Amino acid sequence: MRRTRNISGLVMRSLVLAALVLVPTAGCKSTATRKVANAAEPGLSDPVEPGATVVAVPVRPAPAVGFVDRHPLFSKPRDYYDNSGKNKVVKVAAATVIGIPAGIFGELKQIVVGAPRPAKF
Repeated sequence: MRRTRNISGLVMRSLVLAALVLVPTAGCKSTATRKVANAAEPGLSDPVEPGATVVAVPVRPAPAVGFVDRHPLFSKPRDYYDNSGKNKVVKVAAATVIGIPAGIFGELKQIVVGAPRPAKF
């Protein structure tokens, strides 16, 4: 009876170990074969009309007010990140250390006072 328990415990441990090894690797895919396109790029101008524009630059519409713009908790860290220079360490530090508390304060202020009025241009 005692020997049966040891064998069943060994089987159980091996199944748990196998599950721990197989579950994280179940979604992995092989990257051995990569397909690369070898086609040549088409020309951008028509050979008949050398000065004609083939592709025009699309005009971007004005950005709409989104979820992030309405909530200072999300917009303040982004503003501090965008406006704090070119060094990425300084940008991340400014967004984390100053932007998140400023966003929390802005969110609490917005709860008490209300949402700010949209700017009229």
